[in-house]
Amino acid sequence: MADTSLSFAAQPKTKKIHRSLENFDEYNIAAPLLNSPRSLEACKRQGIEPEELVFRYEDSFFEKGITQDIQEIRWKHYEKKRRDKLSLVREERLELVSMGWEPSVGNQTTASSANNDTGNDTGLDTERRSTAALKEQRQMESIKAKRQQELEQMVHYELKLTQVAEEQQRQIEADRHKEAQRQKEAQARQKAWEEIQRQKEVDKIKEEARQERIRKKLATEEYQKEQDRKLQEELEEKSRLKAVRQREVEARQMREEHKRQTEMIIEQQQRVVEKRRLEMQEKDERRKAEMEARQLEAMVKAEEERQRAQQRIQSAMEQQRELLKVQRKLYHERQDRNAVKRAQYEAAQRAETERLRQVAEMKKDELARAFTKMERLENRKRRQTLEKEQTAEKNLAAVRQQKDIEHRQKMERQKLKQADKLEAVERLNRIQEYKREAAVARLNADDERTNALMTFKEKMLEERKAFRRQNEIERHKVIESMEKLRQQPSKALKDSMKAGST
Repeated sequence: MADTSLSFAAQPKTKKIHRSLENFDEYNIAAPLLNSPRSLEACKRQGIEPEELVFRYEDSFFEKGITQDIQEIRWKHYEKKRRDKLSLVREERLELVSMGWEPSVGNQTTASSANNDTGNDTGLDTERRSTAALKEQRQMESIKAKRQQELEQMVHYELKLTQVAEEQQRQIEADRHKEAQRQKEAQARQKAWEEIQRQKEVDKIKEEARQERIRKKLATEEYQKEQDRKLQEELEEKSRLKAVRQREVEARQMREEHKRQTEMIIEQQQRVVEKRRLEMQEKDERRKAEMEARQLEAMVKAEEERQRAQQRIQSAMEQQRELLKVQRKLYHERQDRNAVKRAQYEAAQRAETERLRQVAEMKKDELARAFTKMERLENRKRRQTLEKEQTAEKNLAAVRQQKDIEHRQKMERQKLKQADKLEAVERLNRIQEYKREAAVARLNADDERTNALMTFKEKMLEERKAFRRQNEIERHKVIESMEKLRQQPSKALKDSMKAGST
């Protein structure tokens, strides 16, 4: 109460805030974060700094060059550790409360006991001092043994801590080596995978080039076949036209030959007729000559014969003219029929030529459509291939990005685990430092108590020596008195009475 009143008197306007783990404000960043002795003791015993219990926002983990997921991983990792640490120190504080721990109780008790021991030394008698000396001696021996044991424990603990630190360092080095090896193997696998993908891409490009060459070769062969077919059709058409022209020429020649033969026949018949006429005229002249010889006798008969011959000639000429007419008519009919046939044949040839041209046009259109369809199919296949490649590239990029994210997160978690190990080592060092400080404090207290006991023992020994000297002096005085009493009883009695009076 006096200390509280003094503190209020010293600071009338400022109220001291009691900050403990019970009412710990995890969002407070103003110093002091904790000022409760038990809370601070719990933090020391767990090797945890009060700053590690303060809440941090996710934005406080932002660093240049890191992504949002890494920032979130760091924040979640820190928050989980913070809550775990807060639970640990609170449990430690509850344990201190259940143990009844008070700050600096041991030192006060030791000091008070030492003061009581040094303050009451004058009121003890010799027997109690001797008993206390023996007890103090035993306590000193027990303290020395305990101190030796604690020193051995501290040395053993230091050796064990060093071994643990070396083992952790070896483990860290082994983990670092494993991580480097794993990263190297991962890089090798990634490189091998990329090489396989690149080889696949190269093989794919080569296969596409080969397919393209095959398609071009097939298209070229198809085009060449079509050109050969067209050339064959043109050659066949030319040969057919040549045959048609040949047949026309032959027909014309046949017509000319027939006409010539007909004309020759007509001319021959005319020559025959003329020859007969000439022969008949010669016969007539002969007959006339004969008849001149007969004159009158045969005149009538000759005239009759002449008339009959004339009639026969006329009749033969009429027959010949009729025959010529019939032959001309037949010739013209044949010519008309040939013309009709020729016209029909030419029409048929034109129709056939037109049909072949249409067929050629249709085949050309079909070929053009086939080429267009093939080109459309090629374009569609090329588009599909391109889309597949783009989709594969996107998927590959997405997979690579996901793998990069997972690898980055894994590396970050490994870094956090490594940092946790280092932090655990630091925390263990802090705990060991606290234990060493506590052990040193206990040793110092024991040293002070031992020194006090040694001082007390020395005083007791000095008193005992003084007591013995006094006993010796008194014994010598008694002996001297006895000697004097033997030698001079009266004088010795007076001296003893004087000594008793004094």
